[in-house]
Amino acid sequence: MTSSSRLYRKGIIMLVASGFFLSTAGIALRIVEQADGWQILFYRALSMSLTIFLFLIYQKGSAVLDDFRGLGWNDALLAIFLGTGFVAYVFALLYNTIANALFIFSSAPFVAALLGWIVLGERVALRTWGCIAGAMAGLAIMVASGLAAGRYLGNLIALWIPISYAAAIVLVRRSERQNTLSALCLAGLVAAALSVIFVREFSLTTLDLGISLYLGVFQVGAGFGLMVLGTRYIPAAQVGLLALVEPILAPIWAWLGVGEVPAFATILGGLIIFLAITTDGILNIVKPRPLVEAGSEPGKTG
Repeated sequence: MTSSSRLYRKGIIMLVASGFFLSTAGIALRIVEQADGWQILFYRALSMSLTIFLFLIYQKGSAVLDDFRGLGWNDALLAIFLGTGFVAYVFALLYNTIANALFIFSSAPFVAALLGWIVLGERVALRTWGCIAGAMAGLAIMVASGLAAGRYLGNLIALWIPISYAAAIVLVRRSERQNTLSALCLAGLVAAALSVIFVREFSLTTLDLGISLYLGVFQVGAGFGLMVLGTRYIPAAQVGLLALVEPILAPIWAWLGVGEVPAFATILGGLIIFLAITTDGILNIVKPRPLVEAGSEPGKTG
C-alpha cells in the first residue's frame, strides 16, 4: 500500500468517525429541559474551544501560542464560516425536525465540489458528479416535504449549514498549515461571541449544562476536530459525500431515543442519499483516485 493510499484511508476513517460524533446533536437537543438555543450555543462553543485548545497544548506544548500568532486570512475566514455555521446548526435543529434539518445539509457535496473546482482546481470525477446528482435528488424530495409542512424558518436557517461547511472544507484544503485546529478553536470563540449577546441567563440546570458540555467536547469538538484533520487527505467533493454519514445517522438516533419518526418523504430521500454515498465509496475502492495531500501541490488533487 502506497503512502498516499494510507493517508487516503486514514482520512476516510477520520471523516466517518466525524460524522458519527456530529450526528448525536439532534438527540441531545431533544432532551434539553429548559435552556434556549443561545444558552446551549454559548456553553457548547466555549467548551469546544477549550477542548481543542487543551489538545493543542498536549500536541505542541509551549509552542501552541506560536500556532495562534501564525493565523492568517485563510484561517480567519475558516473561523468565520465555521463559527456562523455552528450558530445555524443549533437553531436549524431547534426549529425543524432533525431529519429535515440534516438532510438539507446533504447539499454540502455539491457546494464543496463546486467550490473545490473553482478555488482549488480539484477536478471532480464524472462518477462522483453522478453520485452528487443522486444525493441532490434525495435532498429535493426531503426539502419539498419540509416546505409543504410549513417549516420555512427552520429550512432557511438550515441552508447556511452546507454553505458554511463546504466553504470550510475548501479553506482547510487550501491552507498551507499542517492542521487548522487553531482556526477551529477560534471558530468556537466566534460562535460564543455571537451567542453571548443574546444570552439573558447563564444559569442552567445540571442536565442542560451536561448536554451543552457534551455537545462542545464530543459532538462538535471531536466531530469537527476529526473533520479538519481528515479533510487534508480527501478531495473536497468526496469530503462532502462522506459528511452525509451525519444526516443519515441523526434521524435514526432521534427515532430510537425520543420517538421522532421521519416522514416517508424524508426516509425516501435519505435512502437515495445513502445509496449515492455507498455507490461513490464502492466506485472509489474499485477505481481509486490519485491523491496528493492538501497544501503540497495545489490544483493537482482529485
